[in-house]
Amino acid sequence: MNSLIRIITEAGLNKFFYDLFFALGFVGVMIYNLINCKHYNLSKIKAMILSFIVYTVTVIWMFILYWAFSGFKNWGGNNIVRIFIWVPLIAYPVCKIMKIDWKMCCDFLSPCVCVVHGIAHFGCMFEGCCHGYPWEYGLYNPRLHYNTFPIQPIEAITAILIVLYISNREKKKNYEPDGLSYPIMLMLFGYSRFFYEFLRDNPKIILGISELAFHALVAGIVGTHMYFQMYKDNKLRKAN
Repeated sequence: MNSLIRIITEAGLNKFFYDLFFALGFVGVMIYNLINCKHYNLSKIKAMILSFIVYTVTVIWMFILYWAFSGFKNWGGNNIVRIFIWVPLIAYPVCKIMKIDWKMCCDFLSPCVCVVHGIAHFGCMFEGCCHGYPWEYGLYNPRLHYNTFPIQPIEAITAILIVLYISNREKKKNYEPDGLSYPIMLMLFGYSRFFYEFLRDNPKIILGISELAFHALVAGIVGTHMYFQMYKDNKLRKAN
């Protein structure tokens, strides 16, 4: 892998591969949802429209949040961890307009952000961003010109494992909508990403905790609260 990264660096294609994996994340979501939509009684056209609108608005909101957190100085920044908690809110008005059950939509979309992250984050290896601490046995970093702990592929693989877990959960409950898959995803991703942030060589705010670690922790906490609230609501609804 280090040899490949060096070859790409020498060819000046780092940014190209970073953007390529980010684009492949979008393609991956669309393919995943095209295959998966039949389980939720969604037509392929409806699934694509829903996915495209939610994905596009989410990415724009991600850029706006990065702009705000940079003191309105920098535009862009693919820190997807900032927007995980916003997806159900972004999806809500879209579901109302398209007449799609919101809880079913939450289940349907729950693996999507991890599909994007799992694919796109591999591109960070070639750009050199989101890197770990210096480690002689790690990945070659084209920005720093030395090896770092391979946190990027570890995060990417974790996201893919979460996708597999959520997909298996949906299959086991026969895709019956309960809305719980999204908060479960938030907990799994948020708490794991909070831990991984301690392995990344980035600016810390307090007690060795970075800004993105706080975002990840909030995602985990929001997911925990959302899970128990929706579980309680589902139980009451069944009882009545």
